[in-house]
Parts: sequence; structure tokens; C-alpha cells
Amino acid sequence: MTKIKLKRLKVKEQISTDVLKVFALVEKTTMTSVMMMLVFFFMNKVSLMNGFFGWEVLSGLIGYLAVATKKMYYDEALSELIINSEVDRDVLMRAMLSIGYSEKKVDVYLSKKLFSFFFYCKSEAIAYTPQRGATVFTGPYDKLLKLSRVYNEFT
Repeated sequence: MTKIKLKRLKVKEQISTDVLKVFALVEKTTMTSVMMMLVFFFMNKVSLMNGFFGWEVLSGLIGYLAVATKKMYYDEALSELIINSEVDRDVLMRAMLSIGYSEKKVDVYLSKKLFSFFFYCKSEAIAYTPQRGATVFTGPYDKLLKLSRVYNEFT
């Protein structure tokens, strides 16, 4: 029987491995604050509000930052999936396509939906590393969890 082990890295290890993920969080937060300010400005222009209230933008931004940080560093945390058997390349390709990933480089799979508009983060790609008698995948936790479920269905 194939043994599958999925390990989520700690936040400190994630930041040291992928510094660009911090910049992606800052980028997303900045874009969200600009969009929220535009919405409140539009609401002020069409007389839905009596004035521009900065506290609403700030409270919405704090809520967004909490949700985005949890998503990036917990749900999509850089993780390691170890499968104690060799993985067939055809099964791997079908499993990757079913979770929305495609091979961009040799043994590196990327999703169409990225953290950042400007750059790729290491932790959003799934890297495939065959070893003696085992296979190691590194990538986002939720995608590796889906990959392990899909792999079990295909085998």
C-alpha cells in the first residue's frame, strides 16, 4: 500500500524559503485598499454617503489582511507531500491537469491563478522530485491535498 505524508511548513520556514510571498501579500493589500477607496469615492459621488469615511476603509482593509494572511500562510502554505512509491508520469500529468496545474518547466507545475500580478512565488508552484523508492512534491498545502486525493483515485 502506498503511504502518503503531507507536511505543512512553519511560517518562519515559508518566509525564509519564499520572500516574494510577503511582497505578494503587500501588493494584494495595496490593490485592495485602492479598490475600496474607489468604491467609497464612487458612493460619495452618487450621494450614497454623506462624506468619505476612512474608518470603513481601514476596518475593511484589516479584515481583508487577516483573511488574506490566513489564506496565504495557512491554507496555501508551502508544504511537502511524500509518496512512498514511484509515480507514473501519465497519472501525474492527469492529476495535475485535474487540479488546474500545467507543466511550465521540467518537473515544475504552475497554476493559472497566481498570488501576484507581477511575479511568480516559489510556493505557488508544485515541484516534482523523484527519489529512490519515493516521490516528493513541494507546493501549496491545499493543492497538494487535492493532488493526493486525485492521485489515490487514479491509482
